[in-house]
Amino acid sequence: MTSADARARALAFAPHASAPDGGFWARVAKMKLSETMLRESGISCACRVRAANRAEISGAHALDHESFDGLNASDGGDGGGGWVARGDARLLNTREGVTTFDREAYLREIGEEILRDIESGDAERDPSRLMRFGMIAYACLKSWSFTYWFAFPAATSAEFTITSTSVEKMRAEDEGDAMRAQACDNWIASGGAFAWLLDEDGASARPLADYSNIVAEGRRPTLAFADTCGSATHPGWALRNLAVLASASWEASELDVVCVRTRKGRVVPEACVKFTMFLPKFDKDAVKFVGWERNTRGKMGPRTVDLGTSMDPTQLASQAVDLNLKLMRWRLLPELDQDKLASTKCLLIGAGTLGCAVARTLMGWGVRHITLLDSGRVSYSNPVRQTLFEFKDCFDGGAPKAEAAANKLADIFPGVNSRGITMSIPMPGHSVSNDLKESVFRDIDALETLIDEHDAVYVLTDTRESRWLPTVICASKDKLCINTALGFNTYVVMRHGCGVDADSDESRLGCYFCNDVMAPANSTRDRTLDQQCTVTRPGLAPIASALAVELMVALLHTKDGSKTAPPTRNADDSEPSPLGVVPHQIRGSVAGFTQTMFDAPAFPRCTACSRAIVNRYRADREGFLISVFDDPKTLEDATGLTELLGAVDADDAEWLDDDDDF
Repeated sequence: MTSADARARALAFAPHASAPDGGFWARVAKMKLSETMLRESGISCACRVRAANRAEISGAHALDHESFDGLNASDGGDGGGGWVARGDARLLNTREGVTTFDREAYLREIGEEILRDIESGDAERDPSRLMRFGMIAYACLKSWSFTYWFAFPAATSAEFTITSTSVEKMRAEDEGDAMRAQACDNWIASGGAFAWLLDEDGASARPLADYSNIVAEGRRPTLAFADTCGSATHPGWALRNLAVLASASWEASELDVVCVRTRKGRVVPEACVKFTMFLPKFDKDAVKFVGWERNTRGKMGPRTVDLGTSMDPTQLASQAVDLNLKLMRWRLLPELDQDKLASTKCLLIGAGTLGCAVARTLMGWGVRHITLLDSGRVSYSNPVRQTLFEFKDCFDGGAPKAEAAANKLADIFPGVNSRGITMSIPMPGHSVSNDLKESVFRDIDALETLIDEHDAVYVLTDTRESRWLPTVICASKDKLCINTALGFNTYVVMRHGCGVDADSDESRLGCYFCNDVMAPANSTRDRTLDQQCTVTRPGLAPIASALAVELMVALLHTKDGSKTAPPTRNADDSEPSPLGVVPHQIRGSVAGFTQTMFDAPAFPRCTACSRAIVNRYRADREGFLISVFDDPKTLEDATGLTELLGAVDADDAEWLDDDDDF
């Protein structure tokens, strides 16, 4: 073949192919949510590249969950025929952004980095720099689908047309080919770079930076590279930038080439192809860049992968549940501490209308640990108001409320750690017989353990007296307690002050019982049905429950926790939480659609959180509680309320006497 004939054959190159796996897209989604958010700036990433190991089947640039961790981006391989290519990823904010993205400018940006590495000699020392790539992608985090487009830039120009002799397979029976294949295999096994030189006799492999020395020695080197292309008729895309390097840095016009492929992990002659390529002088000023990957239809356009049906539904649910919270952090609330919310353990005492609504709102804030406690069963009147129950829960006497509610939470979101406990709360004015004393105190022990195990306690029961014991235990253990109660038109949501050991009564916030001067007693005795039940407007519970959860979330984001001052006590008028103020009490009415924030100090004679009560509870729990269960007046005596009320009665009598004198 004459030189003219050889130069007439334009050399065709098989384009690179991308192969991102599910782990890669899971990492993309996580990075978009937690790291890049609205930013579209570049992120360093890397992929694994291997020589083709099957006839006529090309390899691909493999990306997985480690691609954003740098992999091992050294200039050498892994000794097993694998190398790392470095790239840049842009995670865009809209699907339309993928098609309107300035792809030409992006391709040029990466391509010019490649040219700078060629000019500086860095590409000779680390040939993986010639395999730089780019990616633009949009992640639809609701449907778990991804639209993406990879670019593998190659420098070219109208004048830079590479020609070659015919591409032919190497032969095992050819001594020279066998020697070259063995030298290449040794090079790869030693962890050499993805491109290298072979001496003229093919007996040894040398780095690209030795080209000038080999030529100076009067020998003709052969360029060898790990080729991802498996075709027997043309080389892979990586040779395009190697050709630019040969022309621009070595001023080579003719170069022998071996495209190295493997079989079963070893370089064998019959898997490789060879040819001589002819290179015009490379003109940097006339250069342009090509290399955007075509889609599955062979058209110039992005690809789409839908992992929604293949991913674990629980994992998908977990990602989707967190989506709203992560989007909050992007623009509105960067201080949001999702990890703290996810790890906060909440105990809900009462699994009725309030308990169901509180649990649903907690899940919306990303709380993953919810325990519900209730002694009741689901009745036919419940499902329309209590959102965690269904009609079937009413059958056969009704399912236990706490367990049914916990099961429904897990049905709604399998990632929640929900537990339902059927248990009664011992109450003042509800006497305990000797036969029941042992079981009652087992319940009290269990209640104390539950309060110990949780970070926040919501008291959401129907009666005033059922709120007493949880309030006392929370005060004794300095546990965050949020009490929510409903009237017909009105509601109250309040956080109790810190425990009795923490602050003085003047600075400590009051509890649910601090405004009362009478001990809680049996409120259902001698009452009609409407007086025994909580009769309330249906919209009240969702409002109050939402406020109770919002109050806790705001409090968790303060530096002072339960000691955080309410707005009226905040001297510098600043907001202690990134979510705003943290009130003590919120009282509202839907009759007038009004809402007001109050705060009140702890009452020294409170029948639930005062030092006198907590100290009696600690010193003689069993004896004290039995006396309270038998006669709530014990509480008034212990706190001095009996004496106080007596003095008030005497004053009233004296006033009446004075009045009679007129």
